[in-house]
Amino acid sequence: MSGQEHVPLTILEELCRALHRAAEYNPQDQSMPAAVLWTDEERHWEPLVPRLREDLPQLLTLGPYVPEERTGPAIWIRCMIDRVLPAADWPKDAVPILYLPGVSRLGLRAVENCPRELQPLAELQYRGIWFTQENTRDWTILAFLTSRRGGLGLEVAPDSDTREAMLQALPKLADTPLAEFRGRRLHAADFRALLQPDLARELLRWLDNPEATRNGWTADEWQAFCGGCRNQYGFDPEKDGPLVGAEKLGARQGTWDAVWVRFSEAPQAYPKLPDLLRRAKAEEYDLFFRPECWPQCNERAEDELRAALARLSERAPEAAAAEFEQLGACRRSRAALA
Repeated sequence: MSGQEHVPLTILEELCRALHRAAEYNPQDQSMPAAVLWTDEERHWEPLVPRLREDLPQLLTLGPYVPEERTGPAIWIRCMIDRVLPAADWPKDAVPILYLPGVSRLGLRAVENCPRELQPLAELQYRGIWFTQENTRDWTILAFLTSRRGGLGLEVAPDSDTREAMLQALPKLADTPLAEFRGRRLHAADFRALLQPDLARELLRWLDNPEATRNGWTADEWQAFCGGCRNQYGFDPEKDGPLVGAEKLGARQGTWDAVWVRFSEAPQAYPKLPDLLRRAKAEEYDLFFRPECWPQCNERAEDELRAALARLSERAPEAAAAEFEQLGACRRSRAALA
């Protein structure tokens, strides 16, 4: 808004601001830094770099020569930083930001042992500024989210499952308003929900058509789906497969009952699922067996109903009417349970 400073709302915007802050210097008593050096040994930030480049034309990436993406080898980067190439067209007062995926700060600092492909960049550490945590370590995603010194100060569970889910959800996480994360401790389920916001629906879609549904997801979305199913439903789609999933769906135990309710609300949306349920039917002597959930049991009950209705013609009118009402009540009860 005019006359007001824009307050960043997303993680991507905050990261962009942090990079701008790293490049700040006092021109009264300091020379302009040659570059901001952003090392990322684990390459965790890599998915966000194309997005950052939209707002940071001075962002250069070490990698194969792809000049239209401002990416190239060390010697090309030096030429860009020294502005000897026409493509170095960012504002003159903007400090170049050098993103170094797969490179650690320690590896770049050890000049005598620096890999040959990095040697043209090694001296920049003396004329540039590091974009790192206060302890000089790389900014990992977890550190940036949780640090109160240069980061966002969020509460995030430190377990490996949460870290894995956080990395998988990074592209979605980057665009999420920070207000959604404030005031609570974030766990794996919070990050997976960014990729699979309606897990029950996605589970039904996958059970209905496993191959097509899986092919429509990215690798991260698939991993988030599997992780969510393991956490919420005690079921691993990758290891257990759709037949086990259908058996659990029909059993309706625990959290699976809510999934069954979703299925029963719109069975036409999952036309192949009844056949899977037919193949997955549990043994009828099982303590928790629910016949109304299995197609063949319903078909048998319908056959018995038709036979009973046919026999009504042999009964006296008053008895037939009473039995008809009783048969109808049984069918309504079965439909309600399903």
